[in-house]
Amino acid sequence: GKDGPWAYGWASNKAWYQNNYEPNFSCQFERRVGIPMNGDGAKWICDPHRIKALAKARKDKDPSHPGCVVYSVGSSGNFDFELGLESVIGEGVCEIHIFDFGYYEGEMNRSGLKRAYFHRWGLMERVEEPRSMWGLGRRKAKSAPTPTEKYDKDKKLIGQFYSLRDTVELLGHRDLDMIDIFKIDCEGCEWDTYRDWTSVELPMLHQILVEVHGAPKDKALDFYDSLEEEGYLRFHKEPNIQWDPSCIEYAFIRVDRAFARGKELARGNEKK
Repeated sequence: GKDGPWAYGWASNKAWYQNNYEPNFSCQFERRVGIPMNGDGAKWICDPHRIKALAKARKDKDPSHPGCVVYSVGSSGNFDFELGLESVIGEGVCEIHIFDFGYYEGEMNRSGLKRAYFHRWGLMERVEEPRSMWGLGRRKAKSAPTPTEKYDKDKKLIGQFYSLRDTVELLGHRDLDMIDIFKIDCEGCEWDTYRDWTSVELPMLHQILVEVHGAPKDKALDFYDSLEEEGYLRFHKEPNIQWDPSCIEYAFIRVDRAFARGKELARGNEKK
């Protein structure tokens, strides 16, 4: 019963993740990427060799193309993942953008990362601009995005924030077809920003590597279901056993939405 010895176990975030949203896609050549490969900094990537090949093909076609692009939101001065990524696909192959509030740019430069850029701001949900009767936003189309400052309960400045759309615009990436890897560990901001990740105004986020924190009852179901509806399948799930098992590392990859819904498989069984 609800007052029995197992009551808490069945009403916890840990129990919810034990029983829900397992991987639903198999990536044959997935790899845990990081230096070192153990610990909290490493992440699971699907087919890193394909990212390397795709970057080369893009550069061969257009030398001005960045090759591949990585957004890494939240680092706390830990660059294990980014260093591991370079060790697997090659130094300088990807343009890596790291976002955090801390003053970690010096540490990033000393880490030896190539083509890495540090941005001292956080990610926030997109706020719709007030519309006029003619349907025009308050901000002119060509004006630069402006940051939002957020404060803690003691009115101490946390830092500056941009939405993902504004971030893409600031970095000049609006015309890219995709951002190859979107890695995010932002201590809870995933629950406020996930709807922005699949916006048609953005380049496609091909792989999403996210550490989720807890399971807010008003958001968790929609988080996973809406991502799947957009074609994001889960190819890896890893609880953070060492520090907090209610924090789960998920790895998603974007596939054709028809395939995600099983329609492509069914088509092969149709009678000719």
